[in-house]
Amino acid sequence: MIWPAIIDAVRSLVFIASQVCGHSTGGGILLVSLAVRVALLPLTLRMARRVREHQSRIAAIAPKLEKLRRRHADDQAALGQATLDLYREHDIGLLPRGSLASLVIQAPVGAALYRAFGTNMGVRVSFLWMSDLAQPDIALALVCATLAGVAAGAEPSVSRVAIAMNVLVTGFLAWRLAASVGLYWAASNGVSAVQALVLRRSASRARPA
Repeated sequence: MIWPAIIDAVRSLVFIASQVCGHSTGGGILLVSLAVRVALLPLTLRMARRVREHQSRIAAIAPKLEKLRRRHADDQAALGQATLDLYREHDIGLLPRGSLASLVIQAPVGAALYRAFGTNMGVRVSFLWMSDLAQPDIALALVCATLAGVAAGAEPSVSRVAIAMNVLVTGFLAWRLAASVGLYWAASNGVSAVQALVLRRSASRARPA
């Protein structure tokens, strides 16, 4: 059984990390979460750059897309085919290159961490202001939501409505989950926020004056 062995390995890593953090289970969860997220940075940074490149290429043909929408306003099938043809003409894929491969790598990692942290980890264990890591914590949910908002807000193509929805959904889910999972989410969102801000700053420097 490979999956249970992976979950046990993650929990063992948390135990080892907690020893480094002064026998703190919460500190161990944060340390393992940050280590995994940082280890994935080369992949997520490359994917984020490809997403931005994909979005900029679509923005460059926006006038042509608008013409197609007006021309095929009453025929969605024809509009879809014309859009695909336009994408092929400009060598633009429906999804950024490597997005599916990135998902295949990241999804199992996230699922393993979620499963390990959310299964009876931190029962009646306190950390920082939290008295029981096995229970939801509203303050931690707010931290998760804020970091998610910062990460989404750093993306130039994300609307205010999308940012607000991201904040609300993240905050609600984090409020419903155990604080042990919330710590993982906060760490992951924190790295995502830093990544998004760095990419935005790099894009601003690269933009011609």
